[in-house]
Amino acid sequence: MRTPVLLTAALLVLSACGPDFELQSEIRRVRVLAIKAEPAELALDPNASTLPPPVTFNALTVTPDARPVTVTYALCRPDVNPYGDTGCPGPSGVALPDGVLSLSDPAVQALLIESFQVATGSTGGGFDLNDPAVQAALEAGLQLFVGYEATDGSGTPEGVERGVRRITLRSTQTPNLNPVMQDVLWNDAPLVGPLPLDTEVTFKPVLAEGSAETFTTADGTNTEQVFYSWFATGEGEVNSFRSLEPVDGKPGDPTTTYQTSKAPERITLWVVARDGRGGVDWAIRTVDVGP
Repeated sequence: MRTPVLLTAALLVLSACGPDFELQSEIRRVRVLAIKAEPAELALDPNASTLPPPVTFNALTVTPDARPVTVTYALCRPDVNPYGDTGCPGPSGVALPDGVLSLSDPAVQALLIESFQVATGSTGGGFDLNDPAVQAALEAGLQLFVGYEATDGSGTPEGVERGVRRITLRSTQTPNLNPVMQDVLWNDAPLVGPLPLDTEVTFKPVLAEGSAETFTTADGTNTEQVFYSWFATGEGEVNSFRSLEPVDGKPGDPTTTYQTSKAPERITLWVVARDGRGGVDWAIRTVDVGP
């Protein structure tokens, strides 16, 4: 009796690899390709007596037919499983109106107290910034999770995406900054099109000077290795979903290749840059394929 079961499983695997299998680079539903925090992290200056400025979250949302998408955010409770059904936004989070996280918000402060208690093992009713355990947690960086829900209002499974975005609360005088995407090149020139039909073309992202920052850890001084995610609409195909910059002797190739369609069309290309420490930026290009 096991043969039919195994055969069915094999057929399911084969069907998942067929033409209806959604590639990571494809846009077939509401998707959140990235969420940018500005500033990139909550930085507490150890020598300052004021709170860090509020953080504003901005989502790069896309749909196959350019429908408008509404995004709501919430700061999640520390006991939320970020890889499961978070209920955040919802009962397991503090709503962040307009996508703004402010440490002056009493509800946010109450949740931060819980987060510090979990991080330090404290059971008191608050936390003391002079407590060595709290200082150690801030120096290492307290990981906070912001839940989001993006919806096009259709009420369909394809019309909504929920997830979490991590942000760090850290004691530092040199906070991390977002990288800056300056351009996308094709044949060493800014990508404007039209692209040739049924051809493999190469795209190269360009970062602004200083986007790859240096930072210090217990292992010494390091340079961020910025990596990219590529997405596109249309009938063509992104051949390399991920690419990365070479840095400090580490290998890398920031370019990707794209196989254009056989028929003329207009496509939109998105490339998202991430620095591995919470910094994000992106570039968007809409070009014609064919005459």
